[in-house]
Amino acid sequence: MSDSKERYMQQQLASLWDRRFKDAMVAKAPYTKKWNDYWNAYHGEYFKNIKKPDYKSNMISNYIFATVETIRPIMLENNPKFQALPRQPEGLKFANDLQEAFSYEWDREKMMKKLCADLITTLVIGTSIYFITWNSSKKCINAISINPYNLFPDPLATSLEDAEYIIYASYKNERVLQKKFPKYAKLLQGGDIKYGELVNDNNQNAHIDNQILVLEIYTKDYENEEYLDNGKKKWKAKYPNGRQLLICPELGLVLEDKEIPYNDGNFPFILIKDYDIPGKFWGEGEVAQLLSPQKHINELNNSVIDNAKATANMPWIIDKNAGIGQGKITNRPGLIIRKNPGTEVRRETPPSMPNYVVNAIEVYKRDIEQISGIFNSLKGTSETGVYTAQGILALQEAGQSRIRLKVKILEDALGDIANMWLSRMKQFWNEDKWLHITRQDGSYDLKKFVKNALYYDYDIKITAGSTMPTNRGAMLDLMIRLAQTPMPDGQPLVDREAVVNYLPNDVRTTLLQRMGDNNVQMQQIMQTIQQMQQQMQQVIQELQQNDEQTIATIEDIVKAIDKLNKEILQIKKEFAIMENEQKKEKEKKDIESQAYNNGFADAERLYSLDEENDSEGTIEEGGILDEILSGLESLTDDELALLVQKYPELVEILNKAE
Repeated sequence: MSDSKERYMQQQLASLWDRRFKDAMVAKAPYTKKWNDYWNAYHGEYFKNIKKPDYKSNMISNYIFATVETIRPIMLENNPKFQALPRQPEGLKFANDLQEAFSYEWDREKMMKKLCADLITTLVIGTSIYFITWNSSKKCINAISINPYNLFPDPLATSLEDAEYIIYASYKNERVLQKKFPKYAKLLQGGDIKYGELVNDNNQNAHIDNQILVLEIYTKDYENEEYLDNGKKKWKAKYPNGRQLLICPELGLVLEDKEIPYNDGNFPFILIKDYDIPGKFWGEGEVAQLLSPQKHINELNNSVIDNAKATANMPWIIDKNAGIGQGKITNRPGLIIRKNPGTEVRRETPPSMPNYVVNAIEVYKRDIEQISGIFNSLKGTSETGVYTAQGILALQEAGQSRIRLKVKILEDALGDIANMWLSRMKQFWNEDKWLHITRQDGSYDLKKFVKNALYYDYDIKITAGSTMPTNRGAMLDLMIRLAQTPMPDGQPLVDREAVVNYLPNDVRTTLLQRMGDNNVQMQQIMQTIQQMQQQMQQVIQELQQNDEQTIATIEDIVKAIDKLNKEILQIKKEFAIMENEQKKEKEKKDIESQAYNNGFADAERLYSLDEENDSEGTIEEGGILDEILSGLESLTDDELALLVQKYPELVEILNKAE
């Protein structure tokens, strides 16, 4: 494509989007005009009448400012608590890690500071906007606050979801664009600012040059392109995620034309609304309904002040011949006036202020309270007849009903931001990260976030009411009473950590650290006790083993004694048999007619034979007794007593052995 043809096509595309931009600007113009009035009312500029003469009062009691600044701290007392709800069971083990990652990202991006500032925009004009983008140079996700004046949606859109396109218009210095797009450096020549509403605090009378109007366009493009699949022509979407363009309409330049770089396929904007009006793209704020009563309150207040000034300094009536020169009478207290006799010097009596004026002011104040839902109880002022702490708390809780609805809308929008944030994390977090986490006691630590946690799908929600304040005094009293309430098992209904959480931050941190140290000491004590228990078990096992050995020894001794008894009985039987044989042999020899000497010799021989047999039995018996006695000597006194108690015949056997 030739340069001239490309230039012509760029001019046509730039002209097309310039027309769409102007159409969107015309459709948005009524909102822009009202937003200017709302901002002026918040700052008090709307009620200033510079055309009034000097003697007229121009005092402003800005209840709109007071209402907005009463709501804002209530809505954002605490950081939101993120809940990661996995869609697959495998993601359950990473849910807590993902919640900690969101808390880290929230602190890193200083979202609380941004949200506190942008909440003013939400409450004043009804809508604030965030642009969720990936910063490729810093490798991080950014939430950029967008001025609603600079955003121009499709005129037919009722929400971001059904918008065909979103245009972000801004002015940029020509040198910035020339450096970023050197190809078009010669064509990027700026001029004056044409649309002052696109620049914050722009002075229409100031000469600002070198500025170029730039349109950053996000659109749902339905253009298809042809491609070949196995030799067959097919069609596919050219921009499946949508189309992103960067155009300078006044110069007819298209600086960028590409696919939206985010895989979720959504426009990278999130709207936070105060009141979400059905069928309207823009929300509505507090000032829209408070502007009229605020205007009349200021008028009546100034009337009262002017009346007070007039009645406090009524005019004097002086005859010309009174002899008092012009300017001689002042409002000085104790003023002495000298006049000529027969002349009159008097002061008019001031009229009283009508009661309906003061009553009307009070009526308008109550109207503002009814319209905004912000009553004196929310400001700490007690209502008539309510003096107890519980009664005041009940009034404050009831007075927050309107604010809780705003908080619900806010937390839903924060949930949308978190889900878009998760989409950016899944797309661009390609490696593990180290996160700073804050423990419950206020200390810090590092934790590794593994990229595998992002393989699963999650729904990110904000815990309902987590951003709203809690009455720590009342909750502390409740927790103390719950901690003193025992359960059927004897344990308290809540633990001490639950009580400590509602103490002041400095006290809570110190106590949690001390409790943590005590827990460490208790764990050490428990470990010592466990070690002692293990040692006791080992000792008991050893004693049991010793008892088993003792019983085995006793059983061996008993077996030896039984064996000894059997052997002794056998020896006695053999000895008896030998005695009978000796008697028979003697009788036989007596009967025989043998000589006395021969019989005596035989008797001696037999007697010697008996002695030999007795000595053999004694040797065997003595060896067994030695074995038994050595076993008995190895026993303790308690073991020997136990053996004798079980086998009393052992004493008799030992006595005989002696």
